[in-house]
Amino acid sequence: MILTEYFNCPKTNKEVRFLGKIIPNWIVNTYCVIGVFAFGMACSQLTTDIIKYTVGRLRPHFYTVCVPNINCTSELLVNNHTYFTDFTCTNELYKDNKQIMKEMRLSFPSGHSSFSMFTMTYFGIYLHKRMTWDGSKLLRHTLQFLAVLAAVFTGMTRISDYKHHWSDVLGGLSLGCVVAVITGCFIDVKKPYTALKTLEPYSYEDYLSIHRE
Repeated sequence: MILTEYFNCPKTNKEVRFLGKIIPNWIVNTYCVIGVFAFGMACSQLTTDIIKYTVGRLRPHFYTVCVPNINCTSELLVNNHTYFTDFTCTNELYKDNKQIMKEMRLSFPSGHSSFSMFTMTYFGIYLHKRMTWDGSKLLRHTLQFLAVLAAVFTGMTRISDYKHHWSDVLGGLSLGCVVAVITGCFIDVKKPYTALKTLEPYSYEDYLSIHRE
């Protein structure tokens, strides 16, 4: 985003000052864009944490980490198909580690998946609105595809590492995508700097007219 704003905002005779110093327009534009991005990221993370601590879910590696003191063998049929809420972890390596004991109950939704999907989806929307390129028209779409692919790959690694169920990852990816679309489309990334006339992106004709003066 920094590079996009740098090349998208040519030097002009209009200035933005802060504490008596001239601030380049591309820095101001980048600050506005990152502000919207940070707001959306905070909303996505807050929503994820609220769901995690409200709903939660046992992670796939729960039994290995906890080793609960419950016998579910065929000899004790009374324990078959029974939901237990009262048990004690017997794994000597982790039973005294409160952080691990808490984390093993926070599987839904996947925080890594929601974060990666939000950042990459927002980045794709940003490129669609702000990136200008005179070369191949497929460059922007290729970057968008690679960004979303990276987010999906991150989610897949959480499944292969037995940190989340597939539905946890799907929920996280969906949550991140929805928040990114709302942030990128309804909180328009153009609004922070089009409101300031000195910070509007200039067309090529405007650029030529300025340098003729």
